[in-house]
Amino acid sequence: MEVQSTRLGTLQVEESDIISFENGILGFPNCKKYVWLQAIGFKVEIDLLQSVDDADLTFIVVNPFHHHSEYGFELSSNWKHKLNIVSEEQVLVRTIMTIKGGERMTINLKAPLVINTQSRQAAQVVLEGVPYDVQHPIGGES
Repeated sequence: MEVQSTRLGTLQVEESDIISFENGILGFPNCKKYVWLQAIGFKVEIDLLQSVDDADLTFIVVNPFHHHSEYGFELSSNWKHKLNIVSEEQVLVRTIMTIKGGERMTINLKAPLVINTQSRQAAQVVLEGVPYDVQHPIGGES
């Protein structure tokens, strides 16, 4: 199938490459389907989530564990049920990165993206009772 991207042009992807966010991503409730694109050749390990529903919407996502060594959380049984997660091997966690002023990069540790790699179901989970910030500087302390 073809997916249009303002930044990346026309993408040829398989239907099985689509990740579905039942409730969308915070601020974008109507965009529910995304293509996961691995960016190669950058100094920072980044991937992209391109919306299937909006050619103008592309998120930069990173592995939070690479940028904050003490990061961790317990996924509630409610979220495990909603995402059909039965084992840790099915879970992939990423966070949205924001680049401000060309140099300052932050990641949202408070609301990670949790993806079931087998079913391709995903959700942005807002963590409660954790010391994480929505704008955690990369390379900074929490």
